[in-house]
Amino acid sequence: MDFLDFVYQGAKAQQPAGHAKSPDAVRIHDTMMLQQLMVILTMDGEMPILLQIGHQIFDYHSHLKMATGKGESEKSMYLLIDALTPSIGNMRIRHADMITISLNTKAYNVVMSVNFIEQIDSDVLKVTFPKEVFIRTEKRKSVRVNMDSTWDVVLDVAIGRKETFKPTLENVSFGGFYFKAPKQHPRLLPGQECTAHVTWSAIKLDTKIAIKIIEACKARGAPFFRAHYAFEIYDRSMQKMESLVAHAQSLHLQRRNDFGQQWELRLNKKLHR
Repeated sequence: MDFLDFVYQGAKAQQPAGHAKSPDAVRIHDTMMLQQLMVILTMDGEMPILLQIGHQIFDYHSHLKMATGKGESEKSMYLLIDALTPSIGNMRIRHADMITISLNTKAYNVVMSVNFIEQIDSDVLKVTFPKEVFIRTEKRKSVRVNMDSTWDVVLDVAIGRKETFKPTLENVSFGGFYFKAPKQHPRLLPGQECTAHVTWSAIKLDTKIAIKIIEACKARGAPFFRAHYAFEIYDRSMQKMESLVAHAQSLHLQRRNDFGQQWELRLNKKLHR
């Protein structure tokens, strides 16, 4: 049992009915327990997170870089996060009356509310230490993000030690990905385990992760496969895959924002003719 399991199971024993109408949710508000929890969550250096600012419908992507400050006083503790993506969030967060941070491990979703303190430099934001954290086992919806061929994301799949091929990554989610194999490729069957090597130079991402083939199909005469991540613990490679998903989502969002601004500009020009 890892520390997060220990925290959740201990709180669940005291809160058997759950919290806030969610039978799988528990509330953690002990200061020392919160401090230990943050240290564990950030022990690998940074944790991919989603932020919601106020009641806006969009999520902003960032990383919880570290929990810092010493002592039991809430005033002595705070959190550091990367600047937000899309960048418009860095302006909006300054005046937000409510900021919600959500992060995920293999088995849990952790949610907390914080307030903006200051921007330390161009790429680090300082926010308050949470007074309480909610942990639940409910699985999040696995948002699937389509990959753009211009992004130069490279996928290599290895079967054992000898057979390797280079498929095209079609879409990716927090739980796995969907890829198109070349016509000549090693035999793949549902249940088969392989190793995926994913690189994306634009965000300096380079990671290997175990996958399991769960589905094989054909579309437009080409072979396609769906794979799930086959990991035992939530590790650095999973964090990197979540970073890939988050960055891809932000690029799609930025594209929609740019399109919306162009459309609004054209509309204003028509109205003022």
